[in-house]
This record gives sequence, C-alpha cells and structure tokens, in this order.
Amino acid sequence: MDQFSIPAGALMLFRRSIYVLLIALILLMAVSILPAQPSVRTDSLYAHSTRGWIRYTILLPEGYGLRKERFPVLYLLHGFNQDHASWFVSSELIRYAAAHRMIIISSGFGNSWYTNSAAEPHRRYEDAFVRELIPHIDSVYRTRGIREARALAGLSMGGYGALKFGIKYPHLFALAAALSPSMQFPAGLEDSAIVARRSAASNASVRAAFGAARTPAWDDQIIPILVERSTQTLPYIYLTAGSSDNIPEVPEQMHQLAALLRKKRIPFEMHELPGGHDWRFWDAGIEQVLDIFSRRMR
Repeated sequence: MDQFSIPAGALMLFRRSIYVLLIALILLMAVSILPAQPSVRTDSLYAHSTRGWIRYTILLPEGYGLRKERFPVLYLLHGFNQDHASWFVSSELIRYAAAHRMIIISSGFGNSWYTNSAAEPHRRYEDAFVRELIPHIDSVYRTRGIREARALAGLSMGGYGALKFGIKYPHLFALAAALSPSMQFPAGLEDSAIVARRSAASNASVRAAFGAARTPAWDDQIIPILVERSTQTLPYIYLTAGSSDNIPEVPEQMHQLAALLRKKRIPFEMHELPGGHDWRFWDAGIEQVLDIFSRRMR
C-alpha cells in the first residue's frame, strides 16, 4: 500500500461526516432566512390583591426569542362579559400586530370595572393591575419598562378602565386609548333611566364595584372629576365611539370629556365614526391605536 493512501473505511467515514456537516449548514441557513413569527400564549399570575389567579394572553413580536432586544408594551382591557382572550379571538389584532414591534397583553378581570370592589374589599382589581400585573410583566418579559414605551387601550368597560388608569397613574403610561368608553358609572347609578336600560347582572356588577349609593369614594372613579383634579402631565388620550352606539351615553359623554380635555389643554384626539358598540367598530379602532402608539413611542 502506498504510504499516502487512505484506507477505504476512513475515506467513507470522512465523506459521511462532510455530508452531515453540509446538511446541518443548509438547515441552519434555511432557519436563519425564515421570518420569525409572532407568538401568542396564555399564562397566569396569582394576585394577592384579588386572592386569585389572573389569566392573561400575551403576544410576543417576531424575533422575540432570537434577540435580546427590549420591547414596548400595550395593555388591552376587555369589556363587560369578556375575558383575557377576547381581543385576540374577536378582532384581527394578531394580523395588525405583525406590522409593529411590541408586546401586547390582555388580562382577564371579569366584570370588575377595573376597580377595587366596594362590596368585597379583598377584590382589589385596580391594585392587581397596577401593582402586580405590570411589575410581573416587566420582570418576566423583555419590556423596556419605561412610561414612554407603555400604553393601554380598552373597549367599553375596558375603555373606562384605560382612561381611569391613564389619568390616575400618568407616570406609567404614554398613551391611554378608549374605544366606546362606558363612562356613565358610578354616577349613572343615580339615573333611573340608565339603570332601567341595563340588565340585572350588569347593574349588580356596577354596584359590587362602586357601591350602591354615592360616597366620597365615588369621586375617585368618575373620569371628569379625575381630570379636574389631576396636576400631573397626563398621557396622550385617544377617544373614539360609533355614531350608532346603542348606549347613547357613550358618544355623549365622550364629547363632554373632549370639551373638558380641551379646556384643560390636555393633548388628545377624538373621533366619532360610523359604527356601533360592537367588534366591527373595535377591530377598526385597535388598528388605529397600534399605529398611534408606534408613532408616539420614544
């Protein structure tokens, strides 16, 4: 045998190793050029403020798992008789989110009106959101964790919650967007016409949240009073409602709030558009909210 020849077995093993390496390289290159898709998952947090688990659905932007980048966060508040998944299953949110590099989260707060319950002191939903959920998300996920990169938006009952949180905690949010906000409570409990139009279950949830009769604590829950009292720089406020909303107080009170914001020189925009109190209207609205938040982020 020539001293420079290679045994047949070794040559075959060498060729096989090269083949395996080439296949691995091709697969690696294929993975690297595939677009990383947004991912949606559901998780839960035990909230001491409510003595129970709060479920949330979270969308992580494409590339979240491939880089160490930190992202802005948009919190979405659901409406009455909805839950943590409603925004994701009833609108085109996931499709719209593909054009924006942000984390989006919606948590389930039942029919709580995002309020520390007057009837059940251990059900402190406002505290659960502000003092537990937001710190939890900032600690578990790669958020930017600053006011300028945090926003919230809600529909109907959630629109009320978004305005209340944005006004009461302006150091936390750069944008508060309210789609068809139900701002008629708690003051509406004193209006027999409003109460008569609502279901018994709906009225019961309002009384559980705010109390059945006016107390000084009501003033901490009424949006115009919160605006009048505020001495801090408020987040940019986005308001929209449908001209055919089946709850007449919604567009009426939106215009009243807009007049107050204008008087106080608080930056905002308001749009009364064709549509009702429904997902078709809110679907179009959330697409606009995503665009506005992306433009206003620092």
